[in-house]
Amino acid sequence: MIAQSPDRSGDGVVRILVLGSSRSMGGAATTFSPESIAAELGRILEGDDGTERVEVTAHDLYASKDVTLGLGQNGAQVTYTHHRHSLAQFYYWPEDQQARWRMLSGGDDQAWDYVVISPDPYIMAQLPGYHALGTQKVAAAVVSGGGQPLLLTGWARGNETEAAVDQMESIAHRVALGAATSLEVVSAGRAWHALGDRQQPGAGSGHPSPQGAYLAAAAIYAKITRLSAAQSGYTFDDEAAQVAYEVVAAAEPTAQEGVAVPLTPFRGCGVDEQVISYHHTGSSSERGILGGLNWVFDQAPQILQNGGEAPINFNFGRANSNFEPNKRYRVDPSQFGFSFGFPMQDNGNFGDESMRYGLDHRDSGTLNDTDLGVARFMIEQSELPHARAVPIRTLYAQLREAIPGQSAYRDAWHMHRDLDKAVGGYLYTLLTGQCALGQEPGERDSAAWRSWRAHQIGYQTAWTLMTLEAAPSCP
Repeated sequence: MIAQSPDRSGDGVVRILVLGSSRSMGGAATTFSPESIAAELGRILEGDDGTERVEVTAHDLYASKDVTLGLGQNGAQVTYTHHRHSLAQFYYWPEDQQARWRMLSGGDDQAWDYVVISPDPYIMAQLPGYHALGTQKVAAAVVSGGGQPLLLTGWARGNETEAAVDQMESIAHRVALGAATSLEVVSAGRAWHALGDRQQPGAGSGHPSPQGAYLAAAAIYAKITRLSAAQSGYTFDDEAAQVAYEVVAAAEPTAQEGVAVPLTPFRGCGVDEQVISYHHTGSSSERGILGGLNWVFDQAPQILQNGGEAPINFNFGRANSNFEPNKRYRVDPSQFGFSFGFPMQDNGNFGDESMRYGLDHRDSGTLNDTDLGVARFMIEQSELPHARAVPIRTLYAQLREAIPGQSAYRDAWHMHRDLDKAVGGYLYTLLTGQCALGQEPGERDSAAWRSWRAHQIGYQTAWTLMTLEAAPSCP
């Protein structure tokens, strides 16, 4: 590799932001904290005679907040602690959202040369499509400010198998190749595995260990300078630095075509029939979604049909197991090819805010009442390959970003018709792998454009969750 300056902006200061999580959704074994990595990277860069000034900043993806919400149609007020783990929840977390978006884009006099994205390894491995969606959001914000996003592969506490490392590397490369903006991979996980018997747990209980933090920093340094960290005046482990350099050098170019997408509750269904049949439990929420689904199918070549000879193509229903179990989706392969579950919306009394906190996890005593909670419940209950998750809160967060001030509701309880259409677009694409989006209306202030945009968000979200790639333009 030919050496290059890490000062991409040419302003004499190397500014790098390292994003990582101090608390993983998968527990302590998969936590990958950014502070020690940022500290080691700063020391390596400061020991480089060619670097004038260095500013390496760590930022924690994890956060928690007590959020009051209305539970159920009667709007009973409860307060649950909500937790932030995923990159999507980090991006859409309502508290200080605008300041966080400015930070990512290099505003407030923080023009980043690089932003290192170290995702929650559990989400990356178990729900890679959702990891891809959040990575795309963060990477696009970084690129908008002139920075270069880098996707760092980590590892679980202890020695991971080569197969596990290869899976994470494959996911990372597929996400990077499929992103709509520039995104490059730093193969720290593969470098860690390449150390073999030299992997050391190090002192303290944090993850990564001091040895792991240095190795990750050395891999980042190799990526941005095309040099080995062993040449820095800061000495920690020259052999590990050389391993990191060699792994990063060997990973270029990163093209890995045909990487298989793991089976998850966001996998595409591959339904290729002309008449697609459905069933639902008949509650008002399902009827609203059906309205959005019918609206999408009116623009599609397929026909949507109620019922039919078993097994019909799919059923859909609410996912929460804490109330009204008779209205939940039903996994029964003899009756339904696929079963879609969605987390019930919060009541409209607080929902426009509380829904945007509820993407990942909340301490309600029920796992399947958030977007990722539904997906995790389906995995834990062995409902795959028949169950599919509908991330209604994530669809709403994106709809509100596209249309500031957009409500999730059409009244005090029922979801807004455009949110129903976003769900309809999501279901159609996940079912068929196709897009039925028509031409964009010319007037962006019109109701027609808002409905079109909701449909587009549903299509794009489904495509990314099932392929790990940015959705192609449609039509």
